[in-house]
Amino acid sequence: MYGKRDFAVILLAGELGIRSGDIVRLKLSNIHWEHNTIEFIQYKTKIFNQLPLLENIKYALLDYLKNSRPDTKSDIIFIGIRNGGRQLTNTCIHRIVSKYFIKSNIDISKRKHGPHAMRHSLASNLLHNNTPMHIIKEVLGHSNLNTTRMYLNINIDALRTVSLEVPYETE
Repeated sequence: MYGKRDFAVILLAGELGIRSGDIVRLKLSNIHWEHNTIEFIQYKTKIFNQLPLLENIKYALLDYLKNSRPDTKSDIIFIGIRNGGRQLTNTCIHRIVSKYFIKSNIDISKRKHGPHAMRHSLASNLLHNNTPMHIIKEVLGHSNLNTTRMYLNINIDALRTVSLEVPYETE
């Protein structure tokens, strides 16, 4: 009953880095199926964000909408099952993500977890795959590159292993 919804939520948080506050406010009208985009004004920053509607996310959303979403006239995508058909809350999104961290045997006792941690992981993975900083900034919906830098945990020891020695020149 919850699996299809939870899967779509996890993909939006993990693969697109959408904040929980935006996931709970996401509307059917934000999904542009014909252009394969998700377009919305971010709740936190009030900045427009356009993200790709990746194939796996598209099919997860379609599966949820057709087979699992409660019947409602609401334009809100993620509707609660036991809350009278109202939109989910940020806390609910956090619980969903945490539940699957635990099911995956990821120890969350000594680290931050939840959808915000997934944004950090997405940013780090993009950097690791040589994605330019300005693209990472756009994906996360930041207006300032310095905000994006705070998301990137750069491993100095790993950088040392790939650094080149500067040749010493004698005259």
